[in-house]
Amino acid sequence: MLKTCAWIAVGLLGSALAGAAWAEEPAELYGKQGVSPQAVLQGSLGSCYFHASIAALAKSSPETLRGAISPNIGGGYRVHFFSGPDEVVFPEDVEFGRVHGYDRSEGTWVAVLMRAYAQRALRQSLVHAIDKSEYIPVYVKPVALALLDQSDLLLVGYDRAIRSVVQQDGVIDKAQLKVKLAAQLSALGIPAAEMQMLGGFLEERGFFDTVSQTVEQNGEVFGAYKSLGQGGVPARVFDAFLGRGMSGLVADKKLTIEQLRQLKSGRLAMVAGSWGTASSEGYSNADWWIPGHAYTVMGFDEDAQTVTLRNPWGTKPDPDGVFKLPLATFLDAYESYTYAQ
Repeated sequence: MLKTCAWIAVGLLGSALAGAAWAEEPAELYGKQGVSPQAVLQGSLGSCYFHASIAALAKSSPETLRGAISPNIGGGYRVHFFSGPDEVVFPEDVEFGRVHGYDRSEGTWVAVLMRAYAQRALRQSLVHAIDKSEYIPVYVKPVALALLDQSDLLLVGYDRAIRSVVQQDGVIDKAQLKVKLAAQLSALGIPAAEMQMLGGFLEERGFFDTVSQTVEQNGEVFGAYKSLGQGGVPARVFDAFLGRGMSGLVADKKLTIEQLRQLKSGRLAMVAGSWGTASSEGYSNADWWIPGHAYTVMGFDEDAQTVTLRNPWGTKPDPDGVFKLPLATFLDAYESYTYAQ
């Protein structure tokens, strides 16, 4: 009986999707600088890993980022990743991130990619949680997975509900989540009867517990929140758009210099991460030094033995966050790097 009800829920959500209408897309996707590193500006979240990675991709492969974004029928955008389903990004969610200062980039293209990436992370983490859950019976899992894989509305509803109740440590008030989810699904046009049936089914199968555990444990779930706000992994951003990101330790100087040479040839996107604690007292007072921060590696001059980097803040140092370091200083001040062909 429960299995039958779940399949009915899939059909009802599909019907709601078919009739959904959305606001028109933002008037200006790209600013004057277009898809370029200089246009990328981090906001109030601790999302340096994301913004530094997007700036690196904008430098090495701008056509990849531009090609990832296309108009969505009914409004907003559809973002295509190297693998997995496209993510639909609605104007109101982009506006939410911009109004709250999560992104300060020129135009809205970075905010669109940020929203899509975060939504993708939410989808993947929930799929993983369902797959590994001991609460949800094996025969029910395909139904729950189908709901997440096929329903943009359900995912958007969950995402909006999560961000309205999640605490900074990732903890969710489960009772409030159910209330907020019902309100969000109602706003998205899903009828009350269907919401009540679906909510009861999910509650009985421990789905709300699964969501709570997932948000608390996953540092990239877009509860604003925890997600992009408490750090992440640049390699996952490169994975999303190019299929593979790799990391190395700057302490391996020979390999690091070889990757810098690849960067110079234009064949590499590269991000460097500074040490959490300054290895030299002089760094603490330097205008370019931020501990535990991700920077876009912009260039390498082997003759002059210098490395050019960019702070995704677009400042520190002023005026644009771009600065040049002696190679020896770079090798001492940075702990790790991430790169992708």
